[in-house]
Amino acid sequence: MKTFSFLFIITFATLGTACKGKKDEAAGGGGAAAKSEEAPKKSGPTKLDKLGLQLDVPGEVTVGAGIGGDGAMLQASSVGAMSLDQAKSDAGMYTPKNLKAETLPDGWTLTYDNTGSAGANYFVQVRRDIGGKSYLCQTTTDTAERAQTVLAACKSLRK
Repeated sequence: MKTFSFLFIITFATLGTACKGKKDEAAGGGGAAAKSEEAPKKSGPTKLDKLGLQLDVPGEVTVGAGIGGDGAMLQASSVGAMSLDQAKSDAGMYTPKNLKAETLPDGWTLTYDNTGSAGANYFVQVRRDIGGKSYLCQTTTDTAERAQTVLAACKSLRK
């Protein structure tokens, strides 16, 4: 049986914006790169054509390709970047064990694990502010070793 781990890098145009895949600045330009599919919209529903869904996000929204081209990543000026306290609160829904938070000069890291119906899960979230933009780099994987590899990769994110 093959196991897969996905690394998501989401960029925020400013501290008060939401997600879009960062092109080639992400760890080696791997699967996390996203190409803009649609010009920013001023208002109204945002269609996620590949998913057959839509959502309402006020303000300008740019839709990009998701990992492997099957999903969608969004950039919007009206959705805030997550704080470390919010991330810790969100982790509570997984009954986290070994919760570790670290404050970085330009952001923070949060790691934890839990055992659920799918077995062991290891969570990594790293928020970084680089060059006036905020980046959220995260994954969920099934081994502690992969989680540590992703943590190191996310902490090394730079221009």
